[in-house]
Amino acid sequence: MTKFFSSAKFAVTALAFGLALSTNSFAVVSPDFPMAGFATQNGGTTGGKGYGEVTVSTTADLAKYASAGNKIIYVKPGTYAGPINVGSNVTIYGYQGAVITQPTTGSAMKLSGSKNVIIRNLKFQGIGAHDDDDEDCLQVNHESKNVWIDHVDIYDGHDGNLDITNASDYVTISWTKFSYTSKSTGHQFSNLIGNSKTKTSDRGHLNVTFHHTWWADGVVERMPRVRFGKVHVANNLFDSKNTSYCVRAAVEADIRIENNVFLNVQKALDLYTSDGAITAAQMINNYEENVKKKEAGMGTAFKPSYTMALTDVSTQAKAYALRDSIKLYAGATLPDPGTSGNVTPASSSSAKSSSSVASSSSVKSSSSIASSSSVKSSSSVASSSSVSGSASLTKHGTGSATQTVAQGGAVEEFYFTIAGATGATVTGLPEGVSGTLKGSDFYISGTVSKTAAAGAYKFTVSTTGGSSTATKTGTITVTAVAQSSSSATSSSSIASSSSAKSSSSVASSSSFTSDPIPESSSAEESSSSEEETAIAFAGMESGFKVAVNGKSIDILNAAGKQLIILDIQGRLILNKRVSTASDNVVLPRTGMYIVRVGSLAKRVNIK
Repeated sequence: MTKFFSSAKFAVTALAFGLALSTNSFAVVSPDFPMAGFATQNGGTTGGKGYGEVTVSTTADLAKYASAGNKIIYVKPGTYAGPINVGSNVTIYGYQGAVITQPTTGSAMKLSGSKNVIIRNLKFQGIGAHDDDDEDCLQVNHESKNVWIDHVDIYDGHDGNLDITNASDYVTISWTKFSYTSKSTGHQFSNLIGNSKTKTSDRGHLNVTFHHTWWADGVVERMPRVRFGKVHVANNLFDSKNTSYCVRAAVEADIRIENNVFLNVQKALDLYTSDGAITAAQMINNYEENVKKKEAGMGTAFKPSYTMALTDVSTQAKAYALRDSIKLYAGATLPDPGTSGNVTPASSSSAKSSSSVASSSSVKSSSSIASSSSVKSSSSVASSSSVSGSASLTKHGTGSATQTVAQGGAVEEFYFTIAGATGATVTGLPEGVSGTLKGSDFYISGTVSKTAAAGAYKFTVSTTGGSSTATKTGTITVTAVAQSSSSATSSSSIASSSSAKSSSSVASSSSFTSDPIPESSSAEESSSSEEETAIAFAGMESGFKVAVNGKSIDILNAAGKQLIILDIQGRLILNKRVSTASDNVVLPRTGMYIVRVGSLAKRVNIK
């Protein structure tokens, strides 16, 4: 389990790959974790992938496109009045600041018989929970199937925050925050799975996964309450100070409750047998601290049909690390559309990867110099189907297609509007700059890598998916930045390594992979002395040691000194004072890292 830090502001910027640090703050942006759980089953959940894209900024347009389905819908910042009814084969992905509100009666958003739906990066604001009969803020109802609800923030739902009922199936709720504010005066019951003890038609349905979800302050009950369904409750955080109970098992519930963190709650599990016999409510490897009424659980729960690696919470340190990660990333914390470029990451059950974190930027730009013939391309494709008509690209934006940028500097953004085609691709951009599709506009933006070679990068944008192809060209000239002797030495050492590539995602404390990672794996161990290379500093000798074992590293002989760890792109992973002779850190993913103790640094490669 990665040691992570819960502050929503990181107080660093990196100069010369972080070997000199200054204070700065920026908003947290979550890595784009892959889909997992029941939504990966029954053929998988792809939402609007393969259909067209549209960006909306009015309630009328959101309601129209959501109901029609067969679309990827990007929701601009703003407030949208529900109810919003959602059709099938649709992805709804919000910009930061997109909020959907619940009306006085009815839901903010409702899925009724909907199939293959993805909802991500939105806030849902209820009118306040009250003890009267109404609808939930977000509803999954009437045999809706294959639904992924990810990185959403739902609070103050009238009857509840999110219910899954009436034979709905294959649903995953991930990285979501549920809460109630002072607006709610009663019935702060968050999540119901199965709405009645007499609804026997729910048998064989209601397969639901909750993972990396946070039931925060104000929630009193139903986290969730389950009837009939098979529900996997894994790696979640329960710390609402208002709880009477967290998970409730009712008639024919089969609940697997594992590797969760329960902190300062009244009761982690409630066995409610008044409505009938419970199938199973199995408590597995959870962490409970100051839980007032203990419940061991009962029976042996189902074994999931999917693979999902779980974070170990067997000690307080590990449990707190998961807590901090969930508090940092749960809710609407994903990048805006076009920043991530990947509204439907590959599921962790089907896409094998050695990395524990999905990249928050799925679009890669070229890292080769301008004169290289092997320039990589970045592309965005709106749909796999072709369109008729002559393709064209029309430039817009304040940035010029011909501009000069220093190493480490940001290009002035510009974009091309696409017509007669479904997407575009770009080749020849300097490292750190990429092309991303936002609706029918293809944007060129980014920050040139500090290690990008100086020179003129001639790029070409070409349309895709049309009966004809249009192209536009431009040139971004990268100029070198003078460095101090010490920083230039370190930067040069890093840049010269052929393996100095890393993910652009922010570090995460979730060990979240397609297959469980054993605690020690000889295949992941770094035994070569080349993988731990001291970075030269004039007049200095290495005074600390780093021992590598998979993604775990031990820092030796560093007591009383400041420990700083950065990835190869200079992003801060850890900044703390070491208090013991040996300190252990689990790094979030494979790749190259800089480990600095005081004024000394080493380069470590995690395989």
